Amino acid sequence: MAHSSRGAGSPAGTSRRGRGSKSSGCVSSQNHGGDTEMLERLLNKPKLVVVEEPKERGMRFRYECEGRSAGSILGASSTETNKSQPAIEIQGPIDHLKRVTVTVSLVTKDPPHRPHPHCLVGKDCPNGSGICRVTLNPHSNRRHSFANLGVQCVRRKELDVSLEKRRSQNIDPFQTGHSKGIEDMDMNSVRLCFQCELDWEDGRKDSLSPVLSNPVYDKKATTTSQLKIGRFNQYRGSCTGKTEIYMLCDKVQKDDIEILFRKGSWKASGEFAQTDVHRQIAIVFKTPPYQDQDITEEVEVSVVLRRLSDQMESESVTFTYLPHNPDPYEVKRKRKIKSDISFRDKPCVTGKAPTSFLL
Repeated sequence: MAHSSRGAGSPAGTSRRGRGSKSSGCVSSQNHGGDTEMLERLLNKPKLVVVEEPKERGMRFRYECEGRSAGSILGASSTETNKSQPAIEIQGPIDHLKRVTVTVSLVTKDPPHRPHPHCLVGKDCPNGSGICRVTLNPHSNRRHSFANLGVQCVRRKELDVSLEKRRSQNIDPFQTGHSKGIEDMDMNSVRLCFQCELDWEDGRKDSLSPVLSNPVYDKKATTTSQLKIGRFNQYRGSCTGKTEIYMLCDKVQKDDIEILFRKGSWKASGEFAQTDVHRQIAIVFKTPPYQDQDITEEVEVSVVLRRLSDQMESESVTFTYLPHNPDPYEVKRKRKIKSDISFRDKPCVTGKAPTSFLL
């Protein structure tokens, strides 16, 4: 009741209305209304979401002269039988929203996420622009998948020209400026950056904060490529370790790789030197001793390649530890067999004299 009487006709309420009748009061009232409207707009603003991340590894960045035969960036959930592409979606309220324009460009993997000189090419990319742009009507389709989207490498001597093109296109999503050079840029990894512009029915234009994808790594670069164990020359060895193994693998950096043996909480590293890494595709190493030297049955463990710089791991293969054999060359067993054979073949001795003497 008190609240109702004060809002309806209390002196305080009257005095406030009186002051509000002045010119300055009217402006204040209008500003307050404008602030409320702006707040409502913010609260009712849609947002851009990456609903299908790009597959981080497995695609080659190609130079322009190589064409587009290498394929496209696939979606993270893509499989051999069910292909998917990176996808975005406009979520939230879209009342009075007429059109959405999304611009996609490449930025550096690490903050401050500067424009990257490499270019995007594909179906939604105007020829030679290095960026992609799509326009959506959110009332008919909130989602867009980027099919046939590839990363085109730029040669070292063309890096500055490419970045100048980005500047001319006003592409700098995080307003990083141009204070840093290209010397520290990682040419083997990029992120997709999505910038979204909103067109409202009343003619207003608005923009959302830039949205980043997960990193995408160049398949052909040994510093970022996917690790893979091809095969071993043998998959079994003594639990005491020191079994020499020849491993075939995809390209690795000799100073940036380790071989891990694991089972449960136990792990140990294979033993090898940088000189044991042959032409980046083979490693000769010795197995580490298993944690339990007294096993009486075979024990299977997993083996992975791990890159030291980014902790990237390959899929595992299985290695079997065998119980320790104190007679590795089976000398005792062979002696026993020989002894048994000799005993069976030895002639029996009796008390009778040979027949020839009796004659």
